Amino acid sequence: MGNPFALIFESIFPTLVEHAKYIFALKDNLKALINAILELEASSADVVREVEIQERQGLQRLEIVGLWINRVEVIGPKVLLLLEGSRVELRRLSMFGYWSDDFESTYRYGEKVSETLDEVKTLLSTKPPDETVARRGLPPHMEGLTQHPVGLENILEETWERLMKDKVGILGLYGMGGIGKTTILEQIKNKFLEKGDEFDEVISVVVSQDVQIDRIQKEIGKRLGLFVSDTEWELKTQKEKAELIRMFLARKRFVMLLDDIWKKVELEKIGIPLPSLANRSKVVFTTRLRKVCGRMGPDDMEVKRLEPEKAWELFRQKVRADTLESDVKIFELARRVCGRCKGLPLALTVIGETMACKMMVHEWQHAVDVLNSNAAGYPEVEEEILKILKFSYDDLKDETVQQCFQYCALFPEDDLIEQQMLVDYWICEGIIDGGGDREKAMNLGYNIIGILVSVSLLMKHESRQAVIMHDVVRHMAQWIASNFGKEEENFVVKTGAGLHQMPVVRDWNAVRRMSLQNNKIRNISVTMDCPNLTTLFLGRNRLVNVSGVSLMPKLVVLDLSGNTRLSQVPEEVSELVSLRFLSLARTLVQDLPMGLRKLIQLRHLDLDFMLRLGSISVISNLLNLETLNIYLSTPLSLESIDALKLLENLQVLSVSITKAFVLERLLSIPKLASCIEGLHLDGFEAINGTVSMEFLAGLHKLEIYECRISDIIVDWGNPTPSEVYFHNLKSVSISSVKGLKDLTWLLSASSLTTLYVGRSSEMKEIISREKAVGILGEKHSIKPFANLKMIRLYNLEKLKSIYWEPLPFPCLTEVSVIKCPNLKVIPFKKESSNRNQISFKHVEEDQIIKDPTFSLALWDLQHFRSSNRHPTL
Repeated sequence: MGNPFALIFESIFPTLVEHAKYIFALKDNLKALINAILELEASSADVVREVEIQERQGLQRLEIVGLWINRVEVIGPKVLLLLEGSRVELRRLSMFGYWSDDFESTYRYGEKVSETLDEVKTLLSTKPPDETVARRGLPPHMEGLTQHPVGLENILEETWERLMKDKVGILGLYGMGGIGKTTILEQIKNKFLEKGDEFDEVISVVVSQDVQIDRIQKEIGKRLGLFVSDTEWELKTQKEKAELIRMFLARKRFVMLLDDIWKKVELEKIGIPLPSLANRSKVVFTTRLRKVCGRMGPDDMEVKRLEPEKAWELFRQKVRADTLESDVKIFELARRVCGRCKGLPLALTVIGETMACKMMVHEWQHAVDVLNSNAAGYPEVEEEILKILKFSYDDLKDETVQQCFQYCALFPEDDLIEQQMLVDYWICEGIIDGGGDREKAMNLGYNIIGILVSVSLLMKHESRQAVIMHDVVRHMAQWIASNFGKEEENFVVKTGAGLHQMPVVRDWNAVRRMSLQNNKIRNISVTMDCPNLTTLFLGRNRLVNVSGVSLMPKLVVLDLSGNTRLSQVPEEVSELVSLRFLSLARTLVQDLPMGLRKLIQLRHLDLDFMLRLGSISVISNLLNLETLNIYLSTPLSLESIDALKLLENLQVLSVSITKAFVLERLLSIPKLASCIEGLHLDGFEAINGTVSMEFLAGLHKLEIYECRISDIIVDWGNPTPSEVYFHNLKSVSISSVKGLKDLTWLLSASSLTTLYVGRSSEMKEIISREKAVGILGEKHSIKPFANLKMIRLYNLEKLKSIYWEPLPFPCLTEVSVIKCPNLKVIPFKKESSNRNQISFKHVEEDQIIKDPTFSLALWDLQHFRSSNRHPTL
């Protein structure tokens, strides 16, 4: 028999029962939620392990499986936050759990618990079967592999032949920095992956100077699928991790590729079984020091400089042909410049690209003169390569560009440096200045990045808006920044060094810039004043206390991001009156200190992904603030908007919104709306069913999740239809949105590169012909998706059309279609220049029809599914 209170409610207030159940069932729902999330985490671990196993067998995970795993990862923190609030709400219950002292609060909390429980149950019910998590495909290649190692063909062939001998288990490749060791290692990995059936595991790890066994174990463990949660792995001791790795690899034939070793690595401490005739496994490593090879094993090979003709072949590849052929004298001098590069591939590449546009004989003669001069040595990198590379640095000539280059050395070795963030650092440091015009300063910053990339002092990442710096070039930048090694404490960089506390510094007065990212530091344990320290990078440590910053009064940049144990910032932060850049992103800070209001010089405040952050009203005093990021952090409120209105210099804003009236209020203030670059809408029903995009011309990224929106409105009359409105919008993600039938407004987003649309049951068209013609006219000239690189469509039952006529898609690289049964045509123009580079994923035969105006033939899709190669179109 049920509780009498429930029976009374059902008989007297039947209309309330449906809603009151959120309170009646709260205790039971919380218990069910705990059990369900534990079951889901276990199921997710099983799926991830199975995916890893099948991927190591040469299969590729299905897109639907990836989506399922991502949804599990997203819902975990959501459940955790809900459970944290349970104690308060349960205390409010009375009348045997059928009433609450704060009915509205408990009702809303109970509703959220019920909805989340349904989500978890749905994920449990849709868990992919083990046998269908992946399909046959090409082995995954290393991102950014060198296409063709010019000049290294012979050593690559010799290395491979030697390595394949049964008696060779461990092979070391040694040679000076910039000689091509990493390139050879990448090519060796590629060869092993192509022999997929012979080797069970092919794993590569960058070791670097400080051998961090924990980090190496973590990378290997992740690749082997030995853990899902970082926390789960970190709770194990080093010996336990080693035993797990050893037990797994002991049953396999594996290849372990270790790059950039500086001292002997104890393989067994990591958990790597020693290769033997019995297990037929291989370990290959690179080092600059031959003595390391002797300590690691009996077999080694030297990677030598390129022979003159091979060096010339590589140099000519980097210098433009029209430059070399413009003057006989230039051709002769080019041979001499090439000779001064001493057969070093890195130097040949950097100098070749530096000289590519030099069309005057005097410029080439100057290069010869400089490369013939002497340069000071540097203890960690060979003198001559630094001398050679420094020519490219000197050739930059512009002091601002040189300072920007030096700044890049603050980032960890092999780290991806986000371009926009890098430019923001330069602006806040005062290295670049747009005369008060942020857009002008940003343009200058991106131009400088382009200059550094053009001469190979930076390398662009293939798919992200990021750059990376070669480790030898990074050493050179540090050398120059420390006045050629004479003032090493001026520029202190100890990233990824395994530090548990602040480094020992003889003279803190001398320190100007310090980067300690990727360590294990818990406290800023500085006991002496640091009167001249202007830059401090402490991201991705284990900080719990940052009170030591009060001894750094001249700090301009302070980056504390990624310290997931940091829950508070002390009031002493108010003493950092020179601070212009502060990042607390991805920390657990709940309350911003009141002292923050005194930082009136602050220009950039990053509070992204701070899931526990409360009020941000303290920012109202930061009148010079130009950039504020609170994306996927505390949802914007009316109180927050009132604070934002006071920031007269605000130019960049990234926010999350969970209330329709808050969005309406924000969009009613054109000054604020025009600042928005990142917008995340989550869990509300739009007022009158529509969302206006009228003042969001600055938008870069838009995410809409679990909302009810019937239409997205753009003011096509201003600007005129022939003009582009959202010229900065790069990424759009629409998921679980009810009511939306089309995304015709995307016609105004010419820069769009990624489009994700999923689980939106009303979506019929991406671009509606009827609506487009009604807005722009029959003969409009706008062609959408000119810059689109990736489009993913999933669980769109009513979707029938992307666009009504074929499009060239000149930049498209990936099309993914999952559970869109009514989508019959991919509008791909036959004469598209990139038709052979597009990867079609999970597109089924019954979703595509043969059409002479479309280039997607049925045979192509069948061929794609059998090989997972790009179809020949």
